[in-house]
Amino acid sequence: MDHSEGVIQAPAGTTVPQELLEEMLWFFRVEDASPWNYSIFALVGVVGVISFILLGRSIQAKRNQKLLGKNKPEKQTPEVQDVAEAETRDNNKLNTLRETLLSENHNLGQVEIELQERDASLVLLPDPQESET
Repeated sequence: MDHSEGVIQAPAGTTVPQELLEEMLWFFRVEDASPWNYSIFALVGVVGVISFILLGRSIQAKRNQKLLGKNKPEKQTPEVQDVAEAETRDNNKLNTLRETLLSENHNLGQVEIELQERDASLVLLPDPQESET
């Protein structure tokens, strides 16, 4: 390949060193990008085929899981039993907490009545606004 093809000549009177010209030719080189484009296109094809295969296998596995799940009676695994027991314990704790809070609300009403009785027996202090004048 001749490097002088397609190269614009410098105007007369300007001198460019030969080393700089060679470096610029190497730096701004133009190559045929076809091999790179073909390899990327092949890579895209391979990735596409693999993704479709994986998608098909996933769909088939879900179908088989649904078919097998309908035919077999539901058996509780130990993990499911543990989860059910944990939920029952949580519900029991919530019920106990709710009962405690409700009983405290009744006590709170009695405390409020006692406080009102104490307030009524206290001597009323004058308003601070009245004392300022």
